[in-house]
Amino acid sequence: MESIIPFVAVALLVGGLVGQGFEMRKIRKSINVEELNPKNVFIDKRNIKWYVMIGTGLVLWYIAGGKFGQ
Repeated sequence: MESIIPFVAVALLVGGLVGQGFEMRKIRKSINVEELNPKNVFIDKRNIKWYVMIGTGLVLWYIAGGKFGQ
């Protein structure tokens, strides 16, 4: 069980980062050129689920001690 948690943490972290990248690309395409502002892209409501996923992965990694199964 202890060796599964770090792998789940890394999977959540990587999945969250990749998902957020695709989501930010969709957000940038949907915003007009005049409204294109980095603040608008990062604070958009559609990114919250990815921030939660990334945060959960980091918390699990911290709980596991930052090591792969030993």
